[in-house]
Amino acid sequence: MIVKKYVVTDIKEAFEKIRVELGKDAVILSTRKIKKGGFLGIGAKTYIEVTAATSDKKEQQSEEKGQIYKLQEILSKSKTNNPQNVEEISEIKKMMVELKSMISSQRTNEPQWVESFRKALKKQDIDDEISDKLIEYSKMKYQELDFSNENTRLILSEMFLPFINTSVPDLKGRVLFAGPTGVGKTTTLAKLAAKLKLSEKKRVAVITLDTYRIAAVDQLKTYAMLLDVPIRVAYTPKEAKLEVEALSDYDVILIDTAGRSQKNDLHMSEIKAMSEIVSPDFTFLVIGMQYRSEDVKEVLTKFSMISPTHVILSKMDETSALGHFVNVPNFLKAPIAFITNGQRVPDDILEANNRELAVLLSREVLKYAKSS
Repeated sequence: MIVKKYVVTDIKEAFEKIRVELGKDAVILSTRKIKKGGFLGIGAKTYIEVTAATSDKKEQQSEEKGQIYKLQEILSKSKTNNPQNVEEISEIKKMMVELKSMISSQRTNEPQWVESFRKALKKQDIDDEISDKLIEYSKMKYQELDFSNENTRLILSEMFLPFINTSVPDLKGRVLFAGPTGVGKTTTLAKLAAKLKLSEKKRVAVITLDTYRIAAVDQLKTYAMLLDVPIRVAYTPKEAKLEVEALSDYDVILIDTAGRSQKNDLHMSEIKAMSEIVSPDFTFLVIGMQYRSEDVKEVLTKFSMISPTHVILSKMDETSALGHFVNVPNFLKAPIAFITNGQRVPDDILEANNRELAVLLSREVLKYAKSS
């Protein structure tokens, strides 16, 4: 094992030096504040002394090799002698357990609180790279987190806060809704239409480009009738452009699109063409919170071609994992504007607030970390 000490002015500097000199698998053993310089303690500057360590790869490989040779020797011996020899079989089992434990220890080498924290972050489907950053920050600033202490929730909340980007825009002009199939774009559009007209007293119009599903058109027509707002159906990009121009006197034009699979290049090119024709002032990418982290990455990558300005996270009521509060803004570099948590129009939609989301996420992480 290689152990090194670093005297630095801040945590960021320590991270950089450790990664360069010891590699990404290095672990922090301890941190402490020290004073240097000055005269008789006067004018001394405060520094941070960080002790880090990493396994010597050659030594590690040699140990593993030695264990394997020893195991092969025992196996060979058990074949030449009586195969029913209980002692030899016992020795083999013991060696297997030791080998497994050694490899596991070399892979993680993490204290119990870190392991619990990592599992809790994984349970919330927080991206591994973000989890690593949170854990390293915890080691640096707090040395250890006590998950039995309710005050830890406040610590977690402050840690999540920089990763949660939210912004609720003052909607006006053309607003495009896009996203994969089944995320609730049409219902979300209706909720915002009701909010804009009833609460903000804006003149609202609706255009649907989702002519693939008759039910979607009928659904929007019903909502439009109840809200007393005009609705237009456009079947082609040319019609979409004409309808947008015809409704230009309205404060806000909400434009619905058909759900598109991120795996279908033709579908993605269609939605891109529609976006270019409509030329929206705001583009909302609607993503279901029940999606796995890897699926969300793929959706965000493919839909980035339409340059989403904001994200709406839908169906929060259908999952217990809240990791997309931090995942989505960091994957896409666009803020979360709204969260939907049910089917009721217009009630089940919330304006995104980074502090409130950080509190919700920290509560879930702490709950699982306590039990693991």
